[in-house]
Amino acid sequence: CLYYLTVLHSFIFNPLLQGSTMTIILSKSTLLVLLVLIGATSITVDAFTVNTAAVASKRWSSSSSLNMVVGPKQALMMEKKKNPAKFEKTIQGLMKSKKLSRPQAEQRYGTFLLDPDGFALAAAAQERKVMGDKDWKAQAIRRSDDPEATAQRIATFQRINSLKGTAIIVIFFGAVIVFNTMNPL
Repeated sequence: CLYYLTVLHSFIFNPLLQGSTMTIILSKSTLLVLLVLIGATSITVDAFTVNTAAVASKRWSSSSSLNMVVGPKQALMMEKKKNPAKFEKTIQGLMKSKKLSRPQAEQRYGTFLLDPDGFALAAAAQERKVMGDKDWKAQAIRRSDDPEATAQRIATFQRINSLKGTAIIVIFFGAVIVFNTMNPL
């Protein structure tokens, strides 16, 4: 997008600054529409796209502003103080279901408490890696009881939402163009 803006800037303003005979007359609103259109061409829309590099790395999402101060151990201690019975039940359940030691279960639960969304995304990415699935769609189809129906639902969902997204973008830019022609600056 920055590249397009630089090219646009040099195309519009350099001939004027160099005293060239080529003059380009653009109103501010036309320039704004042009910039928005150029910016929109660099945007891609894909439902459920996951940046696996970000998920695989130890990242903390912006779900909590305290992530820079509070770590998994602090989140775990706060949960333990808040509800000791639920805490103990959760740790025991993790130890039993995942066959973890107590420190491992506490570390896992603390990481979950700190960033539930990031924890779920990282766990799904890890499962995909272990099972050899190339993406979330292959994982969902593999785990499904009816793989063909699941694949069809995913394809239909993506097609419909891609069309909806495109329609929203077209309507928005159409409205901008209509507004621009009706209200010149």
